[in-house]
Amino acid sequence: MPIGPANIVIVPQLKKGQLVRVRQGVSGTRSTTTAERNAWYEKFHADCRAGLDVWHDSAGESRLAPSATSTDFSVGKCLTVTASVASPKRVGMTWGGRGQYCMVLDTVTGQEWLVSKRFLEVV
Repeated sequence: MPIGPANIVIVPQLKKGQLVRVRQGVSGTRSTTTAERNAWYEKFHADCRAGLDVWHDSAGESRLAPSATSTDFSVGKCLTVTASVASPKRVGMTWGGRGQYCMVLDTVTGQEWLVSKRFLEVV
């Protein structure tokens, strides 16, 4: 990872359509699809009926399906930039950070992920 003066991490300037490589292990986040949430509910209800799980959390409130999912990308994986500047709110997160993140396309799975720019390098 390139380090500038006073140990400041240099974030690469990215453009839509560029090919980037993961230079350090990074986690990507994306919103879950309706189909994924429905599958989670089906499995959850089946587990509740079988007695393997309970319908509520520790406060007695009904449990909800996850709104986002994440995955880890290994060093050297190539991705395509689909949006050079993205906010975590784009994938349903509440924390800020506009300008630090970008949206990339995993060409193997066809899924779009939000990742931190500082762990990427332009190919």
